[in-house]
Amino acid sequence: MTPLTHSATATAEPLTEETDRTGRFLRRAGGAALISGPVLIFGGMMACPPQASDSTVDYITSLARDGFLTQLSAMLLHYGLILGALGALAVPGLVRGRKGRWPALLGALATAIGLLNVSGAVRDDWWRMVIGQQFPIDVAARVSDTVDASAFMPLWSGTTLLAFLGLLSLSVALARAGVAGWWLTAVYLAAFVGMMVIPVSLTYVVGTAFALMYLPLAVAGVRTFQRERATV
Repeated sequence: MTPLTHSATATAEPLTEETDRTGRFLRRAGGAALISGPVLIFGGMMACPPQASDSTVDYITSLARDGFLTQLSAMLLHYGLILGALGALAVPGLVRGRKGRWPALLGALATAIGLLNVSGAVRDDWWRMVIGQQFPIDVAARVSDTVDASAFMPLWSGTTLLAFLGLLSLSVALARAGVAGWWLTAVYLAAFVGMMVIPVSLTYVVGTAFALMYLPLAVAGVRTFQRERATV
């Protein structure tokens, strides 16, 4: 071995070790985000103040009634959605081979974009809480409806659908790649349907159904740690 070759080999070994260590850290960070995101989202939904119906008046009334719960719920949901979005980008790393590759990639991007947008929309809870406390309820409802009717608002709120489609795509990708069973897709679809039909007055039932839609992220997080442990 020439001195030049020996030098190159000696340099490559520390770089490879450092790269591997960095990769392990990022995978574990992604796994932690995938698990903690849904947990925080579940906590945020359980902390939501009870709401009599899905009308604007009842929504604002519930937020204004208990400022502490409103803010606690908003904070948990905000950071849970951010962690879920960041963790979603790590899910394609679980898919090896062609099966599930494209659903994983597209699902990760759609989920990340949708959840990051929704995380910012959580701030609505603060100003709706305040106008519900400071103004007559009919005035507060009119202001809220006017904001929601703004011309460019659908460009923000409409991305919620991306998150739901992205999570469905991720659950299908995990099943096709053999990372999780098809039961995960079935649970997701059942939770999604539940969100459509369960009355909003059943606060904890609705909250549980909503949190279950993020189960694909939690399962992916568990699988990430299991794979890391097996590799080590």
